[in-house]
Amino acid sequence: MTFRGRTDAGALLIAVPLIGEAEARSRVLALWSPGVTVHELPGGDWLVTLPAPLSLRAEHAPGLPLPTPAEVPRAGAIHRYDRTRLPEVDPAAWLDLGELEVVPLTVPEPELKPTPVEPSFTQEPDLRELASVGEPDPMPPLWPDGGLLGRVLRGWYADRRRRYVDRLAAQFERRRWGDALRNAVPLGGPGGGHPTLRLPGRRSGPLVPTPVRRPGGGSMPYDEDSHRRLRTLYRKAAAALEKDGRIEEAAFVLADLLDDALAAVTLLERHGRPRPAAELAEGRGLEPALVVRLWWRAGDRDRALRIARLRGAYEAAVERLAKVDPRAAGHLRLAWSADRWAAGDAVGAVEAAWPAEDLRAGAVSLARQGLDADAPHRPVLLAYALARRPDPGHADEARALLAKPEPDEADWYDQRAFVRTLRTVDLADRALDTELTGAALRAVLRAAPHETDPAARPGLIRALRRRADPLLAADLPACPPPPDRPVLRLRAERRPGGLPLTDAVALSRTTVLTAHGELGVRLLGRDGRVRAAWDVPAHRLIAADHGGAALLVADRGEAQDVHRLDLTTRRTAHWATLAAGPLPTSYDGTVLPVPDADGLAFLETRAPRLRALARELDRDHTVLALARTPDTLTALIRHRSGDQLRRWDLPRLTLRDRTGLPPARYTLLATGTALLPEPTDTGLRLRAHGRNPGDRGPLPADTLTLLADGDTLAVAAEEEPEVSVTLAETPGGRPWAGVSFPGLPRLRAHAGLVTLYEAEGRIVVLDRTARAQVLNVRTPPV
Repeated sequence: MTFRGRTDAGALLIAVPLIGEAEARSRVLALWSPGVTVHELPGGDWLVTLPAPLSLRAEHAPGLPLPTPAEVPRAGAIHRYDRTRLPEVDPAAWLDLGELEVVPLTVPEPELKPTPVEPSFTQEPDLRELASVGEPDPMPPLWPDGGLLGRVLRGWYADRRRRYVDRLAAQFERRRWGDALRNAVPLGGPGGGHPTLRLPGRRSGPLVPTPVRRPGGGSMPYDEDSHRRLRTLYRKAAAALEKDGRIEEAAFVLADLLDDALAAVTLLERHGRPRPAAELAEGRGLEPALVVRLWWRAGDRDRALRIARLRGAYEAAVERLAKVDPRAAGHLRLAWSADRWAAGDAVGAVEAAWPAEDLRAGAVSLARQGLDADAPHRPVLLAYALARRPDPGHADEARALLAKPEPDEADWYDQRAFVRTLRTVDLADRALDTELTGAALRAVLRAAPHETDPAARPGLIRALRRRADPLLAADLPACPPPPDRPVLRLRAERRPGGLPLTDAVALSRTTVLTAHGELGVRLLGRDGRVRAAWDVPAHRLIAADHGGAALLVADRGEAQDVHRLDLTTRRTAHWATLAAGPLPTSYDGTVLPVPDADGLAFLETRAPRLRALARELDRDHTVLALARTPDTLTALIRHRSGDQLRRWDLPRLTLRDRTGLPPARYTLLATGTALLPEPTDTGLRLRAHGRNPGDRGPLPADTLTLLADGDTLAVAAEEEPEVSVTLAETPGGRPWAGVSFPGLPRLRAHAGLVTLYEAEGRIVVLDRTARAQVLNVRTPPV
């Protein structure tokens, strides 16, 4: 206790009998903030508990400052009270609103119109159309299967084909390139179309490669000898044309006649024509890294960056470019790092720049800026920040992180993230490197009970031993095996939160982003306290995979108003107004898949105008639901031919599965699975459609709800007076956690964390890998 001078007070003791209740009330109201509680002590004094220590001068304080509410001085002695047994004083009861007239305010909703979407900077080829995927149109046979007429037609056609090939071969052998190339028939590829008896028509226009080939109306069928003969002629023609310096015509032969786009692209690039090479590579759907490299070398860097961003091709493109132009590869790597930083991904920005020795000083600077901004994944940034000229404060933070003698689950995950990054980062300060690797070795051994990947532990220990003090490394004990983890059983908070919830997602083990409708958005810490708040209406949250950004979606009837939140800078900006419809719950930080009237658009969220980088599907397909993880995207689609389930690999947007479904109300998983409870004689069973179809076993109750997000599934069963939520690794598999809620919760999954939340403000976050509780809190008051 302090009677004079400045002190930090955790509570205040107000002598109500001495100063009177009116004065005591005014002092409490002056102190009031969210989290303040008031309890009445025996004798009439009030114990005011503060949510955080308050620095004040004792002689000017509204009551006796106490370091903690646990110890209260009374009559010359220290008393300890159980505040749960003390009567609570409710300041709300002091407010008399009886004489106030309540006037309801009606605010007209603004009429929002969806933001127009600019077309893609390039027309994406329809790969399914080019590959003729789907039911082919029935074609009549060219001639009867048997009989005299069939034999006569076959002989006539064979003679006609032979004469055509002979004329074409003569033109090629005489190097009459103009006639030969315009009369030549393409071999293979999507341009051939269906068989026909008509001879190919003569081409018009320039003889240059066609970036996007569409199915032709028909082509002559060739026997094996004719096909081999033409292929040999075309190969020789391409070589001769290249030797004569007729590069575009040689590329035409390779790309259009031989259907070898990669060879044509290589030829064009070899002869210093990167722009037509890039157009051809992009139009023919070649490897994205190759397309990025070609556009970068062609000077269209904006286009190269958009493709790299959409297809996740930065790393492969840098490797490809480094083989032919190391300086340009360095510039592309720097642009990659800047792009990740602009997306709010501080760790991604540092890791993109780190492999280049000349960019490491800048990477260390980015890591320090991320630490100053309290960016996500702080332990990883801390390891990088120590690599060059370490700040003493950062070094002390690393020592404190590794020195915790008995880390809990959360501390160990921070330690593990730091240690695994330290393994790959050599510190320039050799003494600090030896000290921290030794401390990291001890931390790895202490935290063995929390390890979720014991197979990786021996390699981690060997890497750290080589850099630690040899005497310390020699004296380390053997690493104990990890214990078996029982099924996790939890109960959510009984009391409701202060703010109603419309959405919540754990971005990391220390932060939860919450949406409260028109009341805005909050960022909560592990203790449930508000770390940041934004007065931007939001009913749904779309979290970036890296946890450094989110899209805030406000429902506005027929429209959805979307703001972008940068969690590193703590700034928000309006992005777009979209038509009402299903949206995924996550995105890569830059590209968001959005259903619209033309199918499925992949919109760039950081462009000044709403722009589609790519499209899938068309007007005949209506997207009913989307489920996404960083690696895969699944859509439930309605088509006139019936419902479909489609799955793409991300980020390359490669279509992997397409399955027809009977109409029903499915629960969708990003793994390409649609789940449906089906009644049987013995109760409900879970039926999987799409990828890996089949019976997934009995469900635990007759009244239940499936909760799903990404690739995570939970089953919520009503068990009066609670709702029991069971989580399993696979649909119908062995459960790993069970959580009880007073009401039906909702589920979000992000970065290995599962968030269960209730509209009344209860939040439970679980670690899916460790099978452990991360937090169990309520939303704070308004």
